[in-house]
Amino acid sequence: MSSWTYTATDEANLMKIKYGKLIDKQFNMENVLFARIKKSQDFVGSTLKRPVIQSIGGGVGNGSLPTANNNKIGQASLSTQKLYAVVSIDRETMKAAKTDEGSFVRMTKFPVKIATKSFNRNLERQITRAPIANTGVIVTGHASNGNVEGNGSVGTPYIIEFDFAGQYSLAHIESIEIGDILNVGTETGALEVVDIVVNSSVPGSIDFDVHLVGTSSILATDAATSPLVESLYMQGSKDNELEGLEGVIAATSGTYKGISIGRRWQSYSKDAASAALSTDLMNDVVVNIKRQSGESPNLVLTSFHQYIKLLNLLEDNKRYNLPAKDKAFKASVSFSGIEYMSPDGAIPVMASRFVSDEKMLFLNDKHIELVCRPGGFEWFDEDGTVFLRETGDSYEARYGGYAGLFINPHFQGQLDNLAV
Repeated sequence: MSSWTYTATDEANLMKIKYGKLIDKQFNMENVLFARIKKSQDFVGSTLKRPVIQSIGGGVGNGSLPTANNNKIGQASLSTQKLYAVVSIDRETMKAAKTDEGSFVRMTKFPVKIATKSFNRNLERQITRAPIANTGVIVTGHASNGNVEGNGSVGTPYIIEFDFAGQYSLAHIESIEIGDILNVGTETGALEVVDIVVNSSVPGSIDFDVHLVGTSSILATDAATSPLVESLYMQGSKDNELEGLEGVIAATSGTYKGISIGRRWQSYSKDAASAALSTDLMNDVVVNIKRQSGESPNLVLTSFHQYIKLLNLLEDNKRYNLPAKDKAFKASVSFSGIEYMSPDGAIPVMASRFVSDEKMLFLNDKHIELVCRPGGFEWFDEDGTVFLRETGDSYEARYGGYAGLFINPHFQGQLDNLAV
């Protein structure tokens, strides 16, 4: 007769489960630009008008009295967009997670904290890269490579392939997170992002798939007959987003805020023509912004890809801060950051996950402002509580506000089409 040996597997019911602390977020939630731009909370009335001086005016001359001529004054017109984040919590879950004994996090605190972070992420995406016509486009399929498969079910989600050389940027991947609810084209049906598969993250050959669960006649048709050529939008956001810096700075025609884009209402853009990043190209943009506006940029915002290239370019000029002479720090060497010297002083260079791989933005954040209705962004508590009872046994909390973004394009610039 063989002896019996107790093992952890056999006696699992006798064993306790040891839980470690909650693992931190697995994604970048930095809001580089939002923290720097001006923000006001005094926007009342239907529209905000801003006069813009677009010419110095005539009336000067020598030898005889000149003819007077007035300044040309444009009027920028600002309106607001409704910006929201919503969380819903089951009442029983709130009760079960009310103490540290019951859960890792308090379910009346954790969801609202995550909601504000996600709200700021979506806001930063819009401020940085949204198209000028506030179309809300996140990413658009391509007729040659926007293949679609699946049927939208949990087991067989729609899989959209975004793969066309030079068409997509790492910023497109960063603009979508698992759990986001998206719309396709003009449809309003909710499609949940259940997975994002990055097949290639090499700039110039970005290849990624977005997996969606939900109902879409557009995707159903495309899966059967043709690639996706429509765009993806955050839920309810088609034609309802802010205009972003990339869109405003790149514009060379049309109008922005009701003023025709032209010499004194246009950003300086340098086409690098696929050349590698260089200090010569950076000097060109900074000096020309100074020439046309009288002010140098005070922030360079670039993609992580170009930031790496800049680090390598300036390797010989880095300044290293060495710690005290202690054996514990023998192998510790790091640089403190990058500053570009402009005619008006040092400009910090910062990387943003939402800037396109081939771009470097030269910004003057004194001329960028987020104008908000009174109260700014806040939890909706006009009913006396943040948590509102829903139809069933759950509660909903709403966060957001009403805001417009004002960018004076004349003080901004970019390096475009850099080698990737």
